Amino acid sequence: MVTKAELEAQVADLRRQLAEQTAASEQAPTPEPHDTVADKIAENIDNWTGQLEEALTELEDLPHKRPILFALGIFTLGYLLGRSR
Repeated sequence: MVTKAELEAQVADLRRQLAEQTAASEQAPTPEPHDTVADKIAENIDNWTGQLEEALTELEDLPHKRPILFALGIFTLGYLLGRSR
């Protein structure tokens, strides 16, 4: 059987732990506020711009790296545009 003194010691220990947790949470630095919608939009535009630049660079290198594929693509595009009219 647990005595009153043991229960009081446990309660005191729990109060001490609670006080430590409260003090630690008060001392913790507050995180910076979340990015605003404008910041997220600007980041998305930057990412999209980077991807577009990569695609254009690859497209510029295509005639030099794969000339047959490039010629076939141009022919197909011309054929489709000619048939659409």
